[in-house]
Amino acid sequence: MYLHIVSFDIPYPANYGGVIVIFNQLKALHAQGVKIILHCYQYGERSPQPELERYCHEVHYYPRPRTLIYQLSIFPFIMTTRNSRALLRRLRQDNYPILFEGMHTSLMVWHKKLRHRQKIVRMHNVEWQYYEGLSQLTDEVKRKFYFFMESIKLQRTEPYVVLHADEVIALSHNDYEYFRQIKANTHLIPPFHPNTTVESQTGRGEFVLFHGKLSVPDNERSALWLIDEVFRDLDIPFVIAGMEPSKKLKDAVARFEHIRLVENPSEQEMSELIKQAHINLLVSFQVSGIKLKLVNALYRGRFCIVNDDMVSGSGLQSLCYVRNSARSIRQTIEALMNAPFEEARIQERRIMLQRDYSNAESAKKLMGVIRFDQAPAKSGGNS
Repeated sequence: MYLHIVSFDIPYPANYGGVIVIFNQLKALHAQGVKIILHCYQYGERSPQPELERYCHEVHYYPRPRTLIYQLSIFPFIMTTRNSRALLRRLRQDNYPILFEGMHTSLMVWHKKLRHRQKIVRMHNVEWQYYEGLSQLTDEVKRKFYFFMESIKLQRTEPYVVLHADEVIALSHNDYEYFRQIKANTHLIPPFHPNTTVESQTGRGEFVLFHGKLSVPDNERSALWLIDEVFRDLDIPFVIAGMEPSKKLKDAVARFEHIRLVENPSEQEMSELIKQAHINLLVSFQVSGIKLKLVNALYRGRFCIVNDDMVSGSGLQSLCYVRNSARSIRQTIEALMNAPFEEARIQERRIMLQRDYSNAESAKKLMGVIRFDQAPAKSGGNS
């Protein structure tokens, strides 16, 4: 059972949403006996990782050029900068099925030289809607324009990707319904995540936690909103944790003694914060896929307070307190801070999460979509 997986980034360390999904998928498929040929685009500060070789039959890396000239293309920047000829040559050396991770990697889905291959695209979001949301959430003019143009290009390109893919995989109920209207061969498979058992602890914690990649506009806006609208006059310890916080967020935190910022925590540090918090407070101003930080909080933390956009499409509403206004969030925090987290809630989570979010079951669903019976090799591999 051989499978090509094309990743938009090097999926280790698994320290932000998309690569967390891919890395834990590698582990789950490897455990089921799948021999993975992994292809990674390399850029930024991420470098080749020997850890990936533990779960993959082969690992290949390709540079991702990001010069401004690529923004002049009619195709989205996130796609044109991930269109390697070397990758195409390597894919053509056999006839194994190919899983493209996200719209980012799927520019060659309709390439004529891959016409007879099984091509599966996992949609991490409805990407054009996600970028449209980023444009609305960003204040910086250049970034706003870039996100807006990407949204237009992604919306225009999406039908070509969906119609030329043999199968489409969605992560959330909302995305499944959206893509199902375009393509019948759409499957709902929840995101892979780093949890195997519910580790939530009974009793009480001493603080409220908000966490996420803080350089993402939605996460920064959410953190600033919580500071200004919820915790300004709420004298309960509040911790904000995540990667790459801006100076604007740092300055906002510095105004309050009861609010603390944990910058760039390790995976272990973040896990401990989630476990120790009495409440994981997770809000979003953008509906997109399934938020992995919500899944992590339910597996590891105590009480969860969320808003509609955070929990939409996940099916996890019943395990959370869903509140949308600042006033209702404040009131719920005050009510829960003195309430112990009980074993009955942990049991409820175990039942639902094992049923709907098991990595092993998700791997089996994915393997049911893949055609592993394709011929192992073909003559000639030139592009």
